[in-house]
Amino acid sequence: MALFIASAGILHFVNPRPYVEHLPAVVPVRDELVALTGAVEIVFAACLVGPRRWRRPAGLALAAYLVLVFPANIYAAVSQVPIDGVPTGWVRWARLPFQLPLIAAALWSTTGRR
Repeated sequence: MALFIASAGILHFVNPRPYVEHLPAVVPVRDELVALTGAVEIVFAACLVGPRRWRRPAGLALAAYLVLVFPANIYAAVSQVPIDGVPTGWVRWARLPFQLPLIAAALWSTTGRR
């Protein structure tokens, strides 16, 4: 989970455009918001592999974060936001259920069993 979320966080900086396009134009400071969320994801990843006492709060916060960013994925599906290499149409809708295993993995990371 930490590797996945760290990679996503880094991509917010390496290729921010797809993340910016996931936000409606009415959202102010979209570029800055994407940079902030990228940094937050990197911090989550560091906490998940850091001291055991950080894992539970980080996993719970990450699960909440994944719920909070889900509307951006719905917006991308509804608005047919073009994303490099991802076809429009049903693929955008098909990727939405994959948020659930990510949330489950974030919650699993709070158990301390590894």
